[in-house]
Order: sequence, then structure tokens, then C-alpha cells
Amino acid sequence: MKQRNDVYQLGQNDNTLALYAKAVAEMKTRKATDPTSWSYQAAMHGFNANNPFWKNVGQLPSNTEQAMYWNQCQHSSWYFIPWHRMYIAYFEQIVAQTLVDLGEIASIDDWALPFWNYSNTDNPDALTIPPAFTTPANNTNPLWIEGRVNPVLEQSDVSLQRLNIIPFVNQQVIPGFGGGDDGPIQFGHASGGLEDLPHNHVHSDIGGAMGNPITAALDPIFWLHHANIDRLWPIWLDLGAGRHNTSAANWLSQSFPFHDGAGKDAELKVSQVLETKEVLSGYTYQASYSPIPAQSQRRLTPLNQPLELVAASHIKQTLGRTQNVIPLALPEHVHARRKALFSPLSSAPETATEAYLYFENVTGKGVAPIYTVLMNTSGTEAEGQEFVVGRISLFGLEVASTPSIHHNGSGLNIALDLSDVFDRLRTLPDWNANQLTVRLVPTGDVLADTDITIGRISLHC
Repeated sequence: MKQRNDVYQLGQNDNTLALYAKAVAEMKTRKATDPTSWSYQAAMHGFNANNPFWKNVGQLPSNTEQAMYWNQCQHSSWYFIPWHRMYIAYFEQIVAQTLVDLGEIASIDDWALPFWNYSNTDNPDALTIPPAFTTPANNTNPLWIEGRVNPVLEQSDVSLQRLNIIPFVNQQVIPGFGGGDDGPIQFGHASGGLEDLPHNHVHSDIGGAMGNPITAALDPIFWLHHANIDRLWPIWLDLGAGRHNTSAANWLSQSFPFHDGAGKDAELKVSQVLETKEVLSGYTYQASYSPIPAQSQRRLTPLNQPLELVAASHIKQTLGRTQNVIPLALPEHVHARRKALFSPLSSAPETATEAYLYFENVTGKGVAPIYTVLMNTSGTEAEGQEFVVGRISLFGLEVASTPSIHHNGSGLNIALDLSDVFDRLRTLPDWNANQLTVRLVPTGDVLADTDITIGRISLHC
């Protein structure tokens, strides 16, 4: 059984990436009507003929074939993890078959897709796109693509803190590990924990083709990124403590269409990809250090009572090019439970208040940078009065905002856990629940062709 290896642990004489480059070069010569071509495989994830990255795509398959196989990526739903496992498994088979046809290997089991463990803090180079993908930086290198914005990722964007999530399925606005019971749909209601971080953040960090679902799979590093995301699924399960996949019959029985190494029609059900050793001819992952931050493991059991919307912004907010300050308003009538939630604290409680900031119906166009989210209670940016809640990725902004046969175009919905921050705010001397403010600061340039509108920001406790 083949083993997928850490790209940074490949030996000096290992030819895995050299073979990958040869296969990619060959696949790029094939027409977009060929299911084993580079264009066809990338378009299965996302395609838009008007995007500059697709300008030389050439002849396209029939509309019927496109509707069946292209723009099929599953995001913001509980199919995100299993669909991408199927996708990269068949891609790996196509690459291997290409190498067999080129006479480079004897069997399709003689090549395996490596993974990029960017979270390995024992590796000083882990955050950097592997050199084979960046040097030389021109079209003589099949693993290079023009337009990447950042060759080095941000450490906070590869955190594995979401592996601390226990449930698989989203619960109200609270992300589960796997996502909400939505779909099949190209963009559903809300991402699961793994899809958001590190998945979405890595896409947004790299930018360029990787920053947009309709072009992401054109970048050869995409496949190593997704091999790593796939690797984290069994790591999460092995942590135990109540972690398990959903047993919902409609999740397990859902099937998706693909093409195998020979370009023939193929299909897999979710129930067939729960164990890596049972996916197609099977595979395992090389051991690679994956540090999981210590974090309170809340939500071991369902919530004792539903979260309640306790404050929200009143109008849609179009984000500017620099920072954006958005006030949250309390309802006119505050009942006893809300009064208790908004009362000041002398010190942070031993068990944090369950609190989430929810960004609803985020729509727009273009490829957006990651935003840092801060919160305060005084309407100012005074030192010590404002706390970082986290960072949000708007990966998929334009696709999720555009109605199609694959989704309704209502945009992205993103949840941030602010439980610890909310309690810290309540310990401030000038705590005032009537002056809660959210500030969003882009971490990179907001390009001229990028527009972002937030339908509402709501606070749930």
C-alpha cells in the first residue's frame, strides 16, 4: 500500500516531485475535453471562462458534461472533507497513470501525492511553499504558476486549534469539525472548523489562483495542501474523547461522480472513503509532527440551552480599503438572561461564557485578503481596551455570492469563537455593553476589483 509522504521529509535523491512535474507538464498538453487533462481536473473544482487564469483553456466539454463534472467542489457543508478526499484520490490515480504511460513508473501504486505539513513547528521551512514550486519562477517549471501573492504563510493561519472541536456537525452558529448538514452544494450555509482553519486561510494567504475556488486547482500546490487537509481528518478521529463522524444515512450514502486514471466514469460514496486504506487502492500517511494547541475542550455534549442572539449590527456594511468599525446594537428589551450576560465581571470565570461572533451573508466580488477581527467596548482603539478575536478568510467570496445551479448566491457565513475575549471585555473598568464595537482590518491590499459587503454581524451567547 502506498504512503503519502511529507514533502519536506522527501530525501535528497527522492524523485517524487520530479515525477509530479513531468506528469503535470504532460497533463497540461491535453485538451480540456480530456478528463485526464490538467484543465479538466482543475475545472472539476471550479471553472469560469471569464477568469483570466482560464483564458487559454481552449475547446470545452459539452454543457451537459460540464454540469455533471465541473464546479463540483463541496464547501461550507459536511461533504467538504469526503468530497475532497475522493477528488485528490482520483487525481493521484490520474497522475500515476500518466507516469506509467510516460514509462516513468511500472504501476500506478508506485507514485503517491506528497502532503505539505505547514503546521510543523519543528521545521523552520514549513510555512514556505516548497522550492520546487517556486524555482525557477517561470513557465519552464510545471509546478510554478504566476500570481501567487505570498510564498510564506502566516503561522496563525496554519493553527490546528480546530482539531479541539469535538462534534462533527455544526450546531447553530457553532462550527463542528466537518461542517453543517447542507448539500450537496458548491457553497452551503457555513464552514466546518477544519475547512475554515487551516484550509481557507492557506488559500487566502497564498492568493493568486489559490485564492479563488474557480481557479485554485490550477495551482500545483493545491493538491499538496489538500493532501494535508485530508491527513488531518484521521488525526482528529484518533484524538478520541467523543470525536466521530456523523452516522447520518444521507451523508454516508451520498455519491459523487469522477473519472479514474484511464479517464473513465467513476463514482464513490461517502461510506467508501471513511478509511484511507479503503479509498481506491488504499494509502497511508507518513508520521509528521502536527502540534495541536491546548484549548478548553467545550461542547463534549450538546448545548444545555440554545445560544441566543444578543446583539447585532443594524445595516449592511460595505468594507473600505483600510479598517472598518462596526457597532453592535443591543435589543430594546433586555431580559434577565441577557442582563446577566452583559453584567461586568471582577475576573474572568473559570469556565468561559459560550460566545460567538457571526458574520452573515458576506457577499462581493474579487479575491479578498484575510481580515483581523478586533472587539472593544469603548468605541476607541485605546491600548488595553481592544482584543483580537481572530482572523477571517473570505475564500470563495465571489463564487458564494453568485447564484448558479450549484448554490443560491447568499454569500459566506463565518463564525468566530470569542468566548475568552467576551469575558475579558467584561472585566474592563469601563465595560459598557451599549458600546460593543467590531473592527475589521485587512492584512493585505484590497484590490480595486474587490468589493465586500457584510449583511450582518451578530453576537450569540
